[in-house]
Amino acid sequence: MNNILDISSIIATYGYPGILIIVFLESGIFFPLPGDSLIFTAGLLAPFYHYNVYTLTLLIFLSAFLGGIAGYYIGTKLEYLYRFSLFRKILKRKYLDDAHDFLTKHGLSALLLSRFVPVVRTFLPIVAGMARMKYSDFIRFSLLGSFIWSAAFTLGGYFLGRSFPEIDKYLTLTIILVVFVSILPAVFHLLKKKKA
Repeated sequence: MNNILDISSIIATYGYPGILIIVFLESGIFFPLPGDSLIFTAGLLAPFYHYNVYTLTLLIFLSAFLGGIAGYYIGTKLEYLYRFSLFRKILKRKYLDDAHDFLTKHGLSALLLSRFVPVVRTFLPIVAGMARMKYSDFIRFSLLGSFIWSAAFTLGGYFLGRSFPEIDKYLTLTIILVVFVSILPAVFHLLKKKKA
């Protein structure tokens, strides 16, 4: 179990398939998985494992995009739970209407920024599906967000590793730093909301 929680062990043990499955699940289905830190580390260690970093980036992009589509599809099916009064009490129709209005107005920025916030990137596609965000808009914005996210973290890790060849000695510290940076937008938003 400890090895599964160790990002470098995931990459060493499961290779491309492990990385891609985790990215797919974390992009719209299941949230307590490494995302930013996993693909950053994959890029950082790509030369060590003889991965072609551009192929890796492309595959991560496709996995992230398809995971978002799966989340959207799940969201559209969750609407059937409205037949049950308990579900209607938990998630009121007004919340979905508000989410629909928000996504219609801020769809591009919401989907782009959500890619860079852990947990939010898992649930926003589901919410978009439940709120019936226009599918063509979701696809377009999700494509762009998935591409920017996968390229920024995977290639960022790769080029940082090339610039500082000894950085693998500080892998744990680097991963902690990436996780910290990836949660900063959420912390900033919460502080701003609390101040308001």
